[in-house]
Amino acid sequence: MNGPDLETRIRSYYRACAPTDSGPLMLASRVLLDDARRPRSRFGRWGALKTAGTVAAVAVLVAVLALPRFAALVGPAAVATFDPAAASNASVDQAGLMRSGGIWAVQGSYLLTSTDAGASWRPGDFPTAAGSVFVLDPEHAWALAGDGTWCNGGCRLVVTRTMDGGRTWSQSTVTSDVPCDRATVSFVDAERGFVMCAKYAQPASTGPSGLVPATVGSGTLLRTTDGGASWVVASHADGLGADFTASDANTLWSAEDSASSSFDGVALFVSRDAGTTWSAVALPELGSLPVGPGPVGATTGNAADTCGGPAFVDASHGAFAVEIHPIGDPWSPTIWFYRTSDAGRSWTLVKKAVHIATGNDPVAMVGDRWAIVGTNSLTGLTTSDDFGANWSDMPGDGLPGQSLVRPLFAWVDFTDSAHGAALANVSIGDSSFVALMLSSDGARSWSPANFGDARANVPANPALDAGAAQSVVDQFEKMARPDPRADYAASDLERAWQLLSPYSQHLFGSVSAFKSAEGALTMWTAADQVGQATRGADALSGANLGAGVWDDLNSHADMSRAYVVQATPADASQAAQTFVAAPLTGTGEWRVWIVAMP
Repeated sequence: MNGPDLETRIRSYYRACAPTDSGPLMLASRVLLDDARRPRSRFGRWGALKTAGTVAAVAVLVAVLALPRFAALVGPAAVATFDPAAASNASVDQAGLMRSGGIWAVQGSYLLTSTDAGASWRPGDFPTAAGSVFVLDPEHAWALAGDGTWCNGGCRLVVTRTMDGGRTWSQSTVTSDVPCDRATVSFVDAERGFVMCAKYAQPASTGPSGLVPATVGSGTLLRTTDGGASWVVASHADGLGADFTASDANTLWSAEDSASSSFDGVALFVSRDAGTTWSAVALPELGSLPVGPGPVGATTGNAADTCGGPAFVDASHGAFAVEIHPIGDPWSPTIWFYRTSDAGRSWTLVKKAVHIATGNDPVAMVGDRWAIVGTNSLTGLTTSDDFGANWSDMPGDGLPGQSLVRPLFAWVDFTDSAHGAALANVSIGDSSFVALMLSSDGARSWSPANFGDARANVPANPALDAGAAQSVVDQFEKMARPDPRADYAASDLERAWQLLSPYSQHLFGSVSAFKSAEGALTMWTAADQVGQATRGADALSGANLGAGVWDDLNSHADMSRAYVVQATPADASQAAQTFVAAPLTGTGEWRVWIVAMP
């Protein structure tokens, strides 16, 4: 999503680093090797054998004299390098694995799914402002979002669903006033699904009326049997957290997260009646482990936390991880991996000691293949494909360099032993984003996902496109006019630049000129207003937008999805701005055209 000028400079830089003759040399060596390996007749004329002997002798001499020089020209095998421009095009909001297999990603107003490890992508529309997302298969997906109504200290949820791969979406509101600080959705098929609403624990405090006692975290389970059209409360219990999954229609799992309650040796709860009742899972050794921070200055005991919820590859086989920190030695935690092959009725334990060089907690991923990220460095990745019997440190070729702010991996998982997907935190200059990276060699090397022209093939959808246009303008304004006190003001302005159309980027001339013009404006606040997106003939016209913007839109934008949006700052001294938001014809990426340059 970089501008053409920036992308050209980046690609030129990396192209200059590549040896131009390595391809022909590699091809020549392959021809020689294939010829040498070709079987020959054992019987022939003496003249032929004599000639062959002479040729062989010459070949040996040539090999002795020339091969060292030849090898120096060819050099070692090519190592994948990070491609900043490709990573920018692979920036996503969310990503994960479909329950049916394959990868999904949300990029702005698009839902993209792949059933061939990222070789091709199927596009669909996606509703804006979604929180937790669950994708069952390329046809069925659900997204959670708050409707702005607060109740019992939490936000009432709206469930948005598609049954046709994102071509259409429908909404249902959770009618019960359930306390909800964090929610997770999980479906076992197109009809039966669950939402776990977790309410965070609250420590004791002193308020205006005196001491406010501590409250333990709790979870409320909501259940649907009609694909999410209607929901009922199935149960409520203390200790349940939003790290939640359903291994089948009746068996549900909920892990205590760091905010749901104080860890007391119970890490996992199970329900075997579709969420009506819950019981603690007796994990080996964990119940008897002394845990908790203990008194100030304590040097014994353990601090413990779950590494997300359990992951099941089918109804019987699953795994779960807990991180154990010995108090007094926080740099050497141990990951306790639990594995079951009988639907969680019994568990085996494998322990893996890790070293932390950065002070950031490692994160364990479980599934068909296990992984630990954040070991030894922020970029560390260690994997096991035999359930913890053996571990291998992955080189991570093709990944971005180490960030000094946050760990490299936000998420990683595998569709099979060779193919993996990861969300990588990327920093390029002042810009920071999350990119979807893919591997086809067991996490040894990675490359950014290539969505190709999939997004450009999404047809116009007035029910969703107007909201997408309004959302991208609102996002642009918030980042283009950041709070000057914010730590990430420079990063926000860089991301705003990336949302601009190439035409508007060209008019500014450079990123620095854009920062000077937009950064000097009043910060965007909650009182500012982004108006409704419109396609009226008077608004979307050359007379209203000007010849330059109008001609560029008709040349480079999907005009069937173009909308005019006006943003009005609350500060009366600042003039309203008129924008056009539309997808680019080549890629389908939503961009912003500024009608009147500041």
